[in-house]
Amino acid sequence: MPHVSDEQRLLELHVRLAAALRSSDWHAVREVDLAIRQCLEQLPRGPLPDAVDAARQQLKRLHGQALTACGEECERLRLLLVNHLEYAEGRAAYQRIDMYQAGDGR
Repeated sequence: MPHVSDEQRLLELHVRLAAALRSSDWHAVREVDLAIRQCLEQLPRGPLPDAVDAARQQLKRLHGQALTACGEECERLRLLLVNHLEYAEGRAAYQRIDMYQAGDGR
């Protein structure tokens, strides 16, 4: 199996992350995020070759977009849950009315 360069690994991670974001596959985003961490930890310390640094910067920009998209998804889910809680207030009102009616001997 041929050796995969740092540049190739970073570009592959970019492709994977872009695909996960396009499909809103948050599980895949998490997996790629973990792979990005591992890849970055394995990069040599010190100055990187220009092509590797360019690929790293490109991935970093996309990763920033992914963080924004994740934040937006979290907010969407938060609003959805708040909406469900608001509907729960209606359900609680029905329960209170039923309780009052039961207390009146009906």
